[in-house]
Amino acid sequence: MKRFTAILLAAVCALSLAACGSQKPSLNEVENAIKDGSMTVQDALDKGWVTQEWADEYEQQQSVPAASKTEAGAIGEFTTMTLSGEEFTREQMADVTLFAFLDPTDPDAETFYQALADGYEGVKENGAEILVCTKSQDGNELFKDAPFPVIYYNDSLKNATENYKEMIEGMANTACWCVNASFLSAWSSAVESEKLADSATSFVEMKKEMDDDNGENNGMAVMG
Repeated sequence: MKRFTAILLAAVCALSLAACGSQKPSLNEVENAIKDGSMTVQDALDKGWVTQEWADEYEQQQSVPAASKTEAGAIGEFTTMTLSGEEFTREQMADVTLFAFLDPTDPDAETFYQALADGYEGVKENGAEILVCTKSQDGNELFKDAPFPVIYYNDSLKNATENYKEMIEGMANTACWCVNASFLSAWSSAVESEKLADSATSFVEMKKEMDDDNGENNGMAVMG
Protein backbone atom coordinates (compact mmCIF):
# COMPACT_ATOMS: atom_id res chain seq x y z
CA MET A 1 0.00 0.00 0.00
CA LYS A 2 2.84 2.41 0.86
CA ARG A 3 4.56 1.65 -2.45
CA PHE A 4 1.30 2.19 -4.35
CA THR A 5 0.73 5.51 -2.56
CA ALA A 6 4.27 6.67 -3.36
CA ILE A 7 3.83 5.79 -7.03
CA LEU A 8 0.47 7.55 -7.12
CA LEU A 9 1.92 10.68 -5.53
CA ALA A 10 4.82 10.66 -8.00
CA ALA A 11 2.39 10.40 -10.90
CA VAL A 12 0.23 13.21 -9.54
CA CYS A 13 3.29 15.39 -9.05
CA ALA A 14 4.53 14.67 -12.57
CA LEU A 15 1.11 15.46 -14.06
CA SER A 16 0.94 18.62 -12.00
CA LEU A 17 4.29 19.80 -13.31
CA ALA A 18 3.36 18.88 -16.87
CA ALA A 19 0.09 20.78 -16.56
CA CYS A 20 1.98 23.89 -15.58
CA GLY A 21 2.95 24.34 -19.24
CA SER A 22 4.47 27.78 -19.46
CA GLN A 23 3.70 28.43 -15.81
CA LYS A 24 6.83 27.94 -13.75
CA PRO A 25 6.34 25.61 -10.75
CA SER A 26 7.62 26.56 -7.33
CA LEU A 27 11.04 25.38 -6.18
CA ASN A 28 9.30 23.25 -3.58
CA GLU A 29 7.30 21.46 -6.30
CA VAL A 30 10.43 20.95 -8.38
CA GLU A 31 12.38 19.59 -5.40
CA ASN A 32 9.57 17.17 -4.52
CA ALA A 33 9.48 15.94 -8.12
CA ILE A 34 13.24 15.34 -8.07
CA LYS A 35 13.01 13.48 -4.76
CA ASP A 36 10.22 11.16 -5.91
CA GLY A 37 12.03 10.42 -9.18
CA SER A 38 9.52 11.90 -11.62
CA MET A 39 12.16 14.31 -12.91
CA THR A 40 15.90 14.94 -12.63
CA VAL A 41 17.92 17.99 -11.72
CA GLN A 42 19.01 18.21 -15.36
CA ASP A 43 15.36 18.20 -16.47
CA ALA A 44 14.66 21.14 -14.18
CA LEU A 45 17.71 22.97 -15.51
CA ASP A 46 16.72 22.35 -19.13
CA LYS A 47 13.24 23.73 -18.50
CA GLY A 48 14.65 26.78 -16.77
CA TRP A 49 12.84 25.99 -13.54
CA VAL A 50 16.03 26.16 -11.44
CA THR A 51 19.33 27.95 -11.78
CA GLN A 52 22.71 26.27 -12.05
CA GLU A 53 23.58 27.66 -8.62
CA TRP A 54 20.48 26.03 -7.12
CA ALA A 55 21.26 22.73 -8.85
CA ASP A 56 24.86 22.75 -7.61
CA GLU A 57 23.78 23.52 -4.05
CA TYR A 58 21.04 20.86 -4.12
CA GLU A 59 23.38 18.13 -5.34
CA GLN A 60 25.99 19.11 -2.79
CA GLN A 61 23.42 18.84 -0.01
CA GLN A 62 22.31 15.40 -1.23
CA SER A 63 25.79 13.97 -1.53
CA VAL A 64 27.24 12.02 1.39
CA PRO A 65 31.04 12.03 1.80
CA ALA A 66 32.64 8.61 1.43
CA ALA A 67 34.06 8.93 4.94
CA SER A 68 30.55 9.43 6.33
CA LYS A 69 29.23 6.41 4.43
CA THR A 70 32.07 4.28 5.78
CA GLU A 71 31.45 5.45 9.33
CA ALA A 72 27.71 4.82 9.05
CA GLY A 73 28.16 1.26 7.77
CA ALA A 74 31.09 0.29 9.99
CA ILE A 75 31.22 -3.22 11.38
CA GLY A 76 32.28 -3.35 15.02
CA GLU A 77 35.06 -5.47 16.40
CA PHE A 78 34.16 -9.14 16.58
CA THR A 79 35.68 -12.53 17.22
CA THR A 80 34.06 -15.67 15.93
CA MET A 81 35.09 -19.08 14.62
CA THR A 82 35.30 -20.64 11.18
CA LEU A 83 33.62 -23.97 10.49
CA SER A 84 37.07 -25.55 10.65
CA GLY A 85 37.52 -24.27 14.21
CA GLU A 86 39.87 -21.35 13.64
CA GLU A 87 39.43 -17.92 15.18
CA PHE A 88 38.27 -15.18 12.81
CA THR A 89 38.16 -11.44 13.60
CA ARG A 90 37.22 -8.26 11.79
CA GLU A 91 40.92 -7.59 11.11
CA GLN A 92 41.00 -10.67 8.89
CA MET A 93 38.39 -9.29 6.52
CA ALA A 94 39.79 -8.27 3.14
CA ASP A 95 39.64 -4.56 2.25
CA VAL A 96 36.90 -5.34 -0.28
CA THR A 97 34.62 -8.20 0.73
CA LEU A 98 31.25 -9.53 -0.31
CA PHE A 99 29.84 -10.46 3.12
CA ALA A 100 27.07 -13.05 2.80
CA PHE A 101 24.80 -14.26 5.60
CA LEU A 102 23.20 -17.61 4.78
CA ASP A 103 20.79 -19.98 6.47
CA PRO A 104 21.84 -23.42 5.20
CA THR A 105 18.48 -24.88 6.26
CA ASP A 106 16.65 -22.55 3.86
CA PRO A 107 15.65 -24.13 0.50
CA ASP A 108 17.28 -21.28 -1.47
CA ALA A 109 20.59 -21.34 0.40
CA GLU A 110 22.22 -23.91 -1.89
CA THR A 111 21.52 -21.83 -5.01
CA PHE A 112 22.81 -18.69 -3.31
CA TYR A 113 25.95 -20.46 -2.08
CA GLN A 114 26.64 -22.07 -5.46
CA ALA A 115 26.46 -18.68 -7.18
CA LEU A 116 29.05 -17.36 -4.74
CA ALA A 117 31.31 -20.36 -5.29
CA ASP A 118 30.97 -20.17 -9.08
CA GLY A 119 31.81 -16.47 -9.13
CA TYR A 120 34.61 -16.60 -6.58
CA GLU A 121 37.47 -16.97 -9.06
CA GLY A 122 36.51 -13.74 -10.81
CA VAL A 123 36.11 -11.93 -7.50
CA LYS A 124 39.62 -13.01 -6.42
CA GLU A 125 41.16 -12.07 -9.76
CA ASN A 126 39.74 -8.56 -9.42
CA GLY A 127 41.18 -8.00 -5.96
CA ALA A 128 38.27 -8.78 -3.65
CA GLU A 129 37.12 -11.57 -1.34
CA ILE A 130 33.98 -13.40 -0.29
CA LEU A 131 33.12 -14.13 3.33
CA VAL A 132 30.16 -16.31 4.26
CA CYS A 133 28.50 -16.34 7.67
CA THR A 134 26.23 -19.24 8.56
CA LYS A 135 23.24 -18.35 10.69
CA SER A 136 22.49 -21.93 11.72
CA GLN A 137 24.14 -24.73 13.64
CA ASP A 138 22.51 -27.22 11.30
CA GLY A 139 23.02 -27.90 7.61
CA ASN A 140 26.56 -26.55 7.46
CA GLU A 141 27.76 -29.54 5.46
CA LEU A 142 26.64 -27.38 2.53
CA PHE A 143 29.83 -25.35 3.03
CA LYS A 144 32.30 -28.19 3.55
CA ASP A 145 34.18 -27.50 0.29
CA ALA A 146 33.83 -23.72 0.37
CA PRO A 147 36.75 -21.94 -1.36
CA PHE A 148 36.32 -18.93 0.97
CA PRO A 149 36.05 -18.60 4.77
CA VAL A 150 32.76 -19.58 6.40
CA ILE A 151 32.19 -18.24 9.92
CA TYR A 152 29.55 -18.53 12.62
CA TYR A 153 26.98 -15.84 13.40
CA ASN A 154 27.78 -15.77 17.12
CA ASP A 155 26.92 -13.15 19.75
CA SER A 156 30.09 -11.17 19.08
CA LEU A 157 29.30 -10.83 15.38
CA LYS A 158 25.65 -10.08 16.15
CA ASN A 159 26.73 -7.17 18.36
CA ALA A 160 29.19 -5.94 15.73
CA THR A 161 26.44 -5.84 13.08
CA GLU A 162 23.58 -4.77 15.36
CA ASN A 163 22.63 -1.83 13.11
CA TYR A 164 21.98 -4.28 10.28
CA LYS A 165 20.10 -6.93 12.26
CA GLU A 166 16.89 -6.28 10.34
CA MET A 167 18.61 -7.01 7.01
CA ILE A 168 20.72 -9.92 8.24
CA GLU A 169 17.99 -11.70 10.14
CA GLY A 170 15.02 -10.47 8.13
CA MET A 171 16.15 -12.34 5.01
CA ALA A 172 17.11 -16.00 5.03
CA ASN A 173 20.01 -15.34 2.66
CA THR A 174 21.52 -11.97 1.90
CA ALA A 175 24.80 -10.30 0.99
CA CYS A 176 26.34 -6.84 1.00
CA TRP A 177 29.64 -5.48 -0.31
CA CYS A 178 31.99 -4.16 2.36
CA VAL A 179 34.88 -1.73 1.91
CA ASN A 180 37.31 -1.30 4.78
CA ALA A 181 34.99 -3.35 7.04
CA SER A 182 31.97 -1.16 6.34
CA PHE A 183 28.74 -2.15 4.60
CA LEU A 184 28.44 0.09 1.53
CA SER A 185 26.20 -1.57 -1.05
CA ALA A 186 22.52 -2.39 -1.15
CA TRP A 187 21.60 -5.70 0.48
CA SER A 188 20.75 -8.42 -1.98
CA SER A 189 18.63 -11.53 -1.47
CA ALA A 190 20.25 -13.21 -4.48
CA VAL A 191 23.49 -13.02 -6.46
CA GLU A 192 24.43 -13.84 -10.05
CA SER A 193 27.80 -15.54 -10.39
CA GLU A 194 28.56 -13.98 -13.78
CA LYS A 195 28.17 -10.46 -12.37
CA LEU A 196 30.27 -10.88 -9.23
CA ALA A 197 33.60 -10.15 -10.93
CA ASP A 198 32.34 -6.82 -12.31
CA SER A 199 30.89 -5.90 -8.92
CA ALA A 200 34.23 -6.67 -7.31
CA THR A 201 35.98 -4.38 -9.76
CA SER A 202 33.56 -1.54 -8.98
CA PHE A 203 34.09 -1.76 -5.24
CA VAL A 204 37.87 -2.11 -5.58
CA GLU A 205 37.81 1.11 -7.61
CA MET A 206 35.63 2.70 -4.94
CA LYS A 207 38.20 1.80 -2.30
CA LYS A 208 40.97 3.37 -4.38
CA GLU A 209 38.96 6.59 -4.71
CA MET A 210 38.25 6.63 -0.99
CA ASP A 211 41.93 6.09 -0.23
CA ASP A 212 42.87 8.90 -2.62
CA ASP A 213 40.35 11.24 -0.99
CA ASN A 214 41.66 10.38 2.45
CA GLY A 215 45.20 10.99 1.27
CA GLU A 216 44.29 14.41 -0.08
CA ASN A 217 42.46 15.31 3.11
CA ASN A 218 45.37 14.20 5.26
CA GLY A 219 47.76 16.18 3.09
CA MET A 220 45.66 19.30 3.42
CA ALA A 221 45.46 18.83 7.17
CA VAL A 222 49.24 18.61 7.44
CA MET A 223 49.76 21.65 5.24
CA GLY A 224 47.26 23.62 7.30
